[in-house]
Amino acid sequence: MSNWTHVAGIIRLDSFRIDMYPEPNFDKLFGKKLNYGNWEDARKHPEKYLPFGSEGSLDKSVWVNPEKSSIPAYTVSIFGDLRDHDSVKDIIEWFKEKCKFCNSDNTHVWVRQATITASNERYGTESWTYEEEA
Repeated sequence: MSNWTHVAGIIRLDSFRIDMYPEPNFDKLFGKKLNYGNWEDARKHPEKYLPFGSEGSLDKSVWVNPEKSSIPAYTVSIFGDLRDHDSVKDIIEWFKEKCKFCNSDNTHVWVRQATITASNERYGTESWTYEEEA
């Protein structure tokens, strides 16, 4: 019988959207969607993909604030259902690392808010909320 992990996460990102900063590459920031059947590259380079199970990966959706002068520039939703992915801890750790990477010097985006919940049918639920380091 299958075991499913259900995920819902959101990250609000700040950015100065001026000519000197390029538009973020969200596939590089968070990973690409893995469709069913593209397993060879994903197994060799899992860091290039959103977390995945036996039938594909999580999804991501990006909202771009139409007001270019507004610092809260992007909202990224990470969501989906992973078949045969047992570890909610791995999902939470992946999300934390993505938040840390977004705050690094070379991305030109910064986390304003972020939260995620991962729920596994056998092993329970974990949630995490970003808190800015002092």
